[in-house]
Amino acid sequence: MMKKCWWLLGLFLTAKAWSQNTIGLPRIINYTKTDFRGGAQTWDIRQDSAGRIYFANNEGLLTFDGRFWKDYALPNKTILRSLALDENRIYVGGQGELGYFSPDSGGQLAYHSLLAELPADQRTFADIWDIEIWGSAVFFRALDRIIEWQNGKARVFKAQSEWVWLKKMGNRLFAQDVVNGLFEWREDQWQPVKGNQLVQFKPINGMLQAGADSILMLTVREGGYWLVRDSIHTATAFPKSFFPSDVNAVSALNQQEFMVGTNSSGAFVLDYKGRIIQQLGRKEGLQNNNILCALIDRDGNLWTGLNNGISFIAYNAAVKYIHPNVENELSGFGARILDGRLFLGSSDGAYVVKLDSSMQDLSFSRGEFRLIPGSSGQVWRLDEVNQEVLMAHNGGTYRVTAQQAEKIAPEPAWIFQPLSPVLPSNEILVGNYTGLKRLTYKDGQFKNEGNLSGLYESLRFLTIDNDGTIWASHPYRGIYKIELSGDRTRYDAKLYTAKDGLPSDLGNHVFRVQNRVVFATEKGVYEFDATSGSFVKSAFLGNVLGEMEIRYLKDDIQGNIWFVSGKRMGVLLREEGKMEEGGGFMGPVYFPELTGQILSGFEQVYPYDPRNVFIASEKGLVHLNLEKYQANRVPLTVQLGQVRAIGSRDSILYGGFGNWEAAKLNSHFSAFRFEFSAPYYGLSNTIEYSYKLEGFDADWSEWSVRTEKDYTNLTSGTYVFKVKARTNLGRESEPVAYRFTVLPPWYKSIYAYLLYAGLFVLLVLELVRWQRNKLRQQQLKFEEQQRQLEILHQLEMEQNEKAIIQLQKEKLENEVKYKNKELADAALHLVERTDALARVKEELQKLYKSSEQDASLKKALQLVNDIERNNENWDRFAVRFDEINNDFLKKIKGLYPQLTSTDLKLCAYLQLNMSSKEIAQLMNISLRGVEISRYRLRKKLQLPTEKSFVEFFAELT
Repeated sequence: MMKKCWWLLGLFLTAKAWSQNTIGLPRIINYTKTDFRGGAQTWDIRQDSAGRIYFANNEGLLTFDGRFWKDYALPNKTILRSLALDENRIYVGGQGELGYFSPDSGGQLAYHSLLAELPADQRTFADIWDIEIWGSAVFFRALDRIIEWQNGKARVFKAQSEWVWLKKMGNRLFAQDVVNGLFEWREDQWQPVKGNQLVQFKPINGMLQAGADSILMLTVREGGYWLVRDSIHTATAFPKSFFPSDVNAVSALNQQEFMVGTNSSGAFVLDYKGRIIQQLGRKEGLQNNNILCALIDRDGNLWTGLNNGISFIAYNAAVKYIHPNVENELSGFGARILDGRLFLGSSDGAYVVKLDSSMQDLSFSRGEFRLIPGSSGQVWRLDEVNQEVLMAHNGGTYRVTAQQAEKIAPEPAWIFQPLSPVLPSNEILVGNYTGLKRLTYKDGQFKNEGNLSGLYESLRFLTIDNDGTIWASHPYRGIYKIELSGDRTRYDAKLYTAKDGLPSDLGNHVFRVQNRVVFATEKGVYEFDATSGSFVKSAFLGNVLGEMEIRYLKDDIQGNIWFVSGKRMGVLLREEGKMEEGGGFMGPVYFPELTGQILSGFEQVYPYDPRNVFIASEKGLVHLNLEKYQANRVPLTVQLGQVRAIGSRDSILYGGFGNWEAAKLNSHFSAFRFEFSAPYYGLSNTIEYSYKLEGFDADWSEWSVRTEKDYTNLTSGTYVFKVKARTNLGRESEPVAYRFTVLPPWYKSIYAYLLYAGLFVLLVLELVRWQRNKLRQQQLKFEEQQRQLEILHQLEMEQNEKAIIQLQKEKLENEVKYKNKELADAALHLVERTDALARVKEELQKLYKSSEQDASLKKALQLVNDIERNNENWDRFAVRFDEINNDFLKKIKGLYPQLTSTDLKLCAYLQLNMSSKEIAQLMNISLRGVEISRYRLRKKLQLPTEKSFVEFFAELT
């Protein structure tokens, strides 16, 4: 009965050990078929000396360089089961196929089958499950045979039952026959190992070198065995059914730990004493729990080939993730370590877990978080005050222990600030939603002294300077300087804003860093100058952080200063020996892998020690081992993945494998694409690249995360593409260089230039001949031009004479018009004078009749009659008119003899372009009479109505 109880207790403890995991879990990156464009299952994983990873996949060989996936199918499209690498070849085995890939002259992998090297009767087999390179020989394992290929010849070793294992360990090579046990390759043959009957019918699926002479062998489901020198013994630490499911893969992490991959329980990290260190399965982030193969890469991180996908586990990375509740993704708002326990504040209460003090890196402590009773709800902050944990909670102010959360005050709180620098502090200020609260501490108990009267404002940022002045900030108001009353019941607050030297009223936060009160703003770090009563740029941090937006600051005991800028977190590392000085910082060093994970608005960093820094995150806590982060000295290299020339038809110049030669391309290629990467898988997002194309770029490009570069419109010439990489810690790789030449087009070749020279000589000779002919033609043309000039001169003189005649004619016409105008004016004047004389005559006649025939009046009447007779002398007018108008009246009278004197007068007046009114006055008739006269004249002249008298008279003259 007692024996049964002990067995049950052991079973319970074993189950408990399997159920508990480390509190910190590594980052897991899952790659699906969509990512790597391959089959569901991956059977083997290897890494080459350059860091590139190779996968034996259902659809062939996959390669990954940290950025680009490539796939290479076997000729028969078979499943690839196994891999082995040497410096020049990638040996592969699949269903009914074995051979190797090697780079061709263009750096592309080409497959070479070895089937033809086998004896004719040995070329048909099922799967090649394992491949091991042994000196100059390569061993391929199928279930029914092991094939040795060496120096172009093959030997076949038939299985007595089934070959189920092939593995090289150090300088030894082992194989297992499922019925006959373990064999070792010695003296050019397979020889049984002493005690191999212990592993009969127990297929081995893992071997681990544990010391110089000891090898731990793990079977699929029958526990473990030790191979010590040449003898097999049972490994009591790993009994039968030790693992909850079948063992599929085993890989050494380091000299103390190894990983076991199972077919349904995920991966386990253990030591050689059988102690479980960590479990990694679907709950922890793997795509599924069926691990088919595994590899520990050169950085100490873990790759797993799964039944459906590939997962990368950053096991050796300095960053881990702590989730208090795996079922729910809770935000982590802060942490505190007290009495060997980690207290974690989350969006759903406070959690606690016991830590393993033997672990320097506390993330490897195994345990389960437990929700502290009474703490459910939103936790804003955890602070250690007087060696007690105080919790700022949405539901009040609490003292927290591992057993319970004890409410001190009902009002919600933000932050706790002891009033005394000497601990224990008897008074503690609490920043809450409505201002300040005061707690007192006595006999190990906190007491609520109530809210202080004063500013009614939410105070989430609070600190005290060396003079005892209290400073608080509000992100949307400004900075408050607070003075407490003597009785500690009220306070006065003075608000400082942009008018007091702050860059803005918004985004201001107050912190105490290395015994200084500093103010994080949107434009860098500021301090308060008591002399001027305003804020000035901090001489302490202003230069090193510049004018970037700072949201959070926190120092640690080593003198480093942690900060958050926007969504990025970084640290200013204190240079050794400069702790007491006001500067001496290295950096800033950023943590790109944490960008976007920081809890925005509630940033908190708890630097417990250099190996354990806890960071508030949107998903639990981030654990950072800063010492390990800085100590990472894995050689950083950069490699070209592919070089492609782009033209009417693309051409791959270099496929990414092996060495390359300088390429020479014709002028059709003027655009090029370069792909590059750094096989630094654990921290791939911390790598930046810089590149330049000698012959095109003047200098190196800015650092960026881009892993490809395109160049277009390159002219002929020789170019060298160079690329280098660097980490966020400033480590820089050596650049790699790829030289290529774009040949000139045919019309710029040497032969073309010789042709151009010959053509030029012929052209010169032809030009001379042409020039002579041209000169003769020009002379003839000149003579002809001279003759033409003479003719043109003669014509020009004639034209000038005609122009002079025309001008004289125009002058005469103008003179005629002018004289006609004078004649018309004179005629009008005569009409006016005749009218005046008629009126004078009429008046004189009236006077003569009334004066009884006065002799003097009679004489006057005679004089008037004489004047009238003189004015009626039409002949004189006609003579003068003809003189001016080239005998107009004579010509028209000769042409039309039927015209009367009155008609001739009308013609003269019309020629003078007089109006009908003027003509009526001259002819002493009415306007109607003028119209009738014009009508009669048109009849006599037989002049059509559409033609005017002026046009008609112009034709006569």
